[in-house]
Amino acid sequence: MFVLWVIIFTCILVLAFGNTFLLKITLILLIVEQVVFFFIIKNKDKKIQKLKKLMEIGKKITSNIKLKNLLKDIMEITKKETEAEASSLYLLDEEHNELWFEVALGEKGDQVKEIRLKVGEGIAGWVAQEGKALNLNDVNNDTRFKREIGEKICFKQRAMLTVPVKFKDRTVGVLQLINKVNNGNFDEEDQELLEGLSSQIAISIDNAKLYEGLRELFISIIRSLANAIDARDPYTKGHSIRVANLSTLIGKKMGLTEERLELLEYMGILHDIGKIGISDEILIKPGKLENDEFQIMKSHPKIGADILNSVNLLKEIVSGVQYHHEQYDGSGYIMGLKGDEIPLEARIIAIADTYDAMTSDRPYREGLEHSAAIDEIKEVSGTQLDPQIVSVFFKVMEEKNSKAVR
Repeated sequence: MFVLWVIIFTCILVLAFGNTFLLKITLILLIVEQVVFFFIIKNKDKKIQKLKKLMEIGKKITSNIKLKNLLKDIMEITKKETEAEASSLYLLDEEHNELWFEVALGEKGDQVKEIRLKVGEGIAGWVAQEGKALNLNDVNNDTRFKREIGEKICFKQRAMLTVPVKFKDRTVGVLQLINKVNNGNFDEEDQELLEGLSSQIAISIDNAKLYEGLRELFISIIRSLANAIDARDPYTKGHSIRVANLSTLIGKKMGLTEERLELLEYMGILHDIGKIGISDEILIKPGKLENDEFQIMKSHPKIGADILNSVNLLKEIVSGVQYHHEQYDGSGYIMGLKGDEIPLEARIIAIADTYDAMTSDRPYREGLEHSAAIDEIKEVSGTQLDPQIVSVFFKVMEEKNSKAVR
């Protein structure tokens, strides 16, 4: 605005006195102002873009409470945004005062994961000990660089940016980027981006660890509950856990998401929880059940669903418990659902439950051999059991048996 007034004033002088020198000076001032203005705007835009990037990354990170997924997301994001050849996230093992690779991305990622560093050892160890960032253009000229790591994995390291991850002034890990693409160096913007992320990363890791702890507590509680139910009948000891494990293997083979696999595991563990409402006279009767007794036994999926519906945290797993005795052709219980009307998880559990029941001993019969049970399942595929899931089950069992042979 100042230059604009100068121009107007100068133009008046030129018109009045014909002095072109003043006009030239004014034009130069105008050009300088535009150049300065351009760089101010450009710099401002870069800062805005960086803030936007941080917010987007932060939102993605803080929305993920699964530790394994979270850490992989962190490294994928940092590697992409900084154009690094490799990126690693060390976590601090406070008990042994060591750093270990939780996630390592890049050509030699899998090999790197085997390495552990003492705090104070190497570049990452120094950053963990001092709590300061370190940006080196060529680590080979730095005495703190531990050459053995690069030699062990046959990976030439040059530029390296390493930043501490702190939570409440306590270092919980280290982020490290190695070799900018096209032999470049990590700049101040890369460092600012990484440091901006580190506090969000630390909070997210702490939240994720809390979640993992609660999840483990939750699983141990429901496993204990399932074991208590199975223990009422010595012939079904461990049945619920085996059904849960086999169901999860089938679900994984089918490509279910981690969230659905977790719910499927809970459903498998608690699929028979309704048996808590069945009397011992029926539940552990040494012989076959009479028709009226069988009708009572058939109520256990409904009892289980009622129990789980009364607990908000467990409502998501009701379907697998309530419908695991439905049959593909509609001849099952308790609703007589058929085909895709039966929830997918319930159809998976039905197969795992059937196989385990067939291969387990009962007071009135011995359990079938694996091959005989497979033949029986082939017979009921398409009637009692979903044929598509049965084919996946066969693949799972083939893989399981081939591993056992090795």
